[in-house]
Parts: sequence; C-alpha cells; structure tokens
Amino acid sequence: MAREEHLATARADLPGEAFGDFDTTELLRRLSAHCAGLAGADAAAMLLADAQDRLYVAAASADTARLLDPAGPDGIRSPYAECHRSGVARTDIALTDPRTAARWPRFTARARERGYLTAHVVPMRLPSRPVGVVVLFCSGTAPLGEQGEAFARSLADLLAVTVAQQRSLERSHVERTQLQSALSSRIVIEQAKGVLAERWGTSVDEAFESLRSYARAHRRRLPDLARQVVDGTLDSGLVEEYFLNRR
Repeated sequence: MAREEHLATARADLPGEAFGDFDTTELLRRLSAHCAGLAGADAAAMLLADAQDRLYVAAASADTARLLDPAGPDGIRSPYAECHRSGVARTDIALTDPRTAARWPRFTARARERGYLTAHVVPMRLPSRPVGVVVLFCSGTAPLGEQGEAFARSLADLLAVTVAQQRSLERSHVERTQLQSALSSRIVIEQAKGVLAERWGTSVDEAFESLRSYARAHRRRLPDLARQVVDGTLDSGLVEEYFLNRR
C-alpha cells in the first residue's frame, strides 16, 4: 500500500470530536498497523505509560505484543524502556549485532526468532509529559534515514495527541455518566421523601432522616431503598416502625 493510501486510511480511523461507541483497543491496534505501514516497517507496537509511569502494551500489529515484556525483566533492560525514560529515539537497532544482544538479550532474541533484523523505537511525547513509545520492527536492514526518522517522530507525536484526546473523551464520558447517576439518585431520593412525608403526615426532613437511618442500619444504598419506596416494592411501615422505635 502506498504511503498516500496509508495516510488516507489512518486519517479515516482517527476519532472525531464526539465520543462514540467504538473500541479504544481496536482503534489503537489499527493506528499501530498504520504507523508500521507509513514508516516502512513490517510491524509496530504501541506502549503507553500508566498513572505510575509504567509501560504496558496498548496495541500491536502482527502479534508483536509477544516480543515485549514491560512488566518483566525487559521492563528495565530494553530499548523501549530506555527510550521512554530518556525521550530519545533509538533507530536502526541492528538485531544481528552481538552488542545489541549483549545489551538487550531478551528483546533481541525474541525479535530475531520472529525474523526481524532491525528495530526502531520512537518516544510518544506531549509538551508536558511522556505518553509512551512506538516500536517498529523490520525484516530488512535498510536504514531509516534522517527523513524516515523525522517522519516516524511525526507519527509518534500524532499518536501521542490522539491517545491524549481519547483519554480525555473517556474521562468526560465517565464523568457525565457519574453525574447522571448522581442526579438520578438525588431525584429518586427526593421522590421517596415526598411519598413518605405524605403517607405519614410528617415533614420531608423527618421522612428523609427515617429513610437514611433505615438504610444505614440495614446496610442498604440509600438510592436503592428510595427507589423501592417510590415503586412500592418496600413496605414503608417497616421504615416508620424502625424510626419510631429509635426515638
């Protein structure tokens, strides 16, 4: 596939402004595959940093995830770990060079077993913080070159921005969901207070205190208990009796 075709396909896979019902893992996998094609590599993997700045394999093409072990010994002795810590790209890593095998034995051996002869590791960085790294695997030995390295850096920067935007969208979605849940809970509690106050001929404050005390004593979630009061599946007399006995 020509680079122009890869660019068009990759652009189509980028998420829009609105949050959609798509699989983030699948999106990152597709972007990793595009990254490999655009950089002229045979396979690619994307490692992201978690909240503790520990790398994990977020996506990989051509089953390259098995070559990486960020949680094991390779988490310390690997080109991608060093790249993430330093923020410096490492290109044209000759996997047939004994010095490479001595420096990163597990990484080199696993890549060679899959037939790869060269690797490139490029940092994914935002202006404020590192995001992760992109690892490219090649079955040939042609150097990436200055232009190729610049292009790979641009791809990594694009991926970093995409990941940051996606995480922001997901956080916003979670926050909206939590806010909607809290609002729904508040509404049903207010409804339950009104039902009990009218049924008992008392104030809404006293009705609320009765409901809250009963929920605590019986280790029930207040919104769940309130919902049962509203839909009539809870005998409100039990709540009133409990509250009166505690006086």
